[in-house]
Amino acid sequence: MELRYFIIRRLLLMIPTLIGLTIIVFVLMWSLPHTFLASAFINPKAPNRAQAILTAENQLGLNQGIVLAYLHYLGNTLTGNWGYMTLTTPIKFDGTVLSGIGLFFPNTIQLVIFAAILSILIAIPLGTYIGARPNSIADHSGRIFSLSFYAIPVFVLAVVFQVIFGKGVIAGNPVGIFPISGTFSISAINVISPPSWLVSGVGGVVLSQPTHLIIFDSLIHGDYALAGNAFMHIVLPVLVLTLSLLAGILRFLRASMVDAANSEYIKTARSKGVPENIVVKLHMRRNALIPTITVLGLLFASLLGGVVLIEDVFDYPGIGYLALSTILSGSIFGVLGTTFLFGIILITANLLVDITYAILDPRIRY
Repeated sequence: MELRYFIIRRLLLMIPTLIGLTIIVFVLMWSLPHTFLASAFINPKAPNRAQAILTAENQLGLNQGIVLAYLHYLGNTLTGNWGYMTLTTPIKFDGTVLSGIGLFFPNTIQLVIFAAILSILIAIPLGTYIGARPNSIADHSGRIFSLSFYAIPVFVLAVVFQVIFGKGVIAGNPVGIFPISGTFSISAINVISPPSWLVSGVGGVVLSQPTHLIIFDSLIHGDYALAGNAFMHIVLPVLVLTLSLLAGILRFLRASMVDAANSEYIKTARSKGVPENIVVKLHMRRNALIPTITVLGLLFASLLGGVVLIEDVFDYPGIGYLALSTILSGSIFGVLGTTFLFGIILITANLLVDITYAILDPRIRY
């Protein structure tokens, strides 16, 4: 089967998976008192609150049975009517769920982009090196490294990095040069006359145009000082994310490399005089990446949980911080919205893993 047909088939299989996700989120919503749902769905500052609650009951289908209510939920989900949320701690926000996600999600994307790229750039060559030399000093060092950082909770690692490398945490610390909160420093911009591409969004959150990714937008507009300042703010959270992800990838890649080294095709290639460099990079690593790719979905799931904790420790206004705020503020539709978003991200990540797996091993396309 050609790769494009495999991708089409996997996309079609996503449909029942997404339907299953909507059913789970809907059941969580439906299990709550309906009067509470209707009042939580609307803007609490609506001028005619009683009428707004009646409208919300109709939009949610609360008086029309569970089947019709689910269809209403699907319609609201597809049209972007995810409800309203008022957050008080630690994020102060007042607006629709979808607008809140649009404000905070780009910051998380920025973290994940850098962490994923850095993890892959380090993990593949390092895992190849130590996996091709089992029981060597490099192998033992790599195993200690991966097991240690895999076992350390991400929030503990984040606090340790803040203490060691955080700016102003320890007076006179020569390596404490990185900011420990926020996305950029106010001192990095002209407050009186800020750049036109920095605008204030809902809840006073500063947005950059056009991508909402402050580092990339600063580079696009030629503000390299602000780009450098924003980059310094993400160094510590990105390093923590990278180390937690890197530890898992190294464990699986090293084990897969050792297994591949004992395979008959590797012994055959070596007996034929194939250069060791080609044996390791072309045969061992390519096949070792296949089982490693399959566990990336699980690693990505743990990464989503780590993002919530890391963004909380670093006071970083991303989607994880938003999810935590919805829980602490008791915003039920904020909780349901971020839960649904996390589900979509995980399903999409598994799709990309399957496609990568199919590229590395064409046999699974059939």
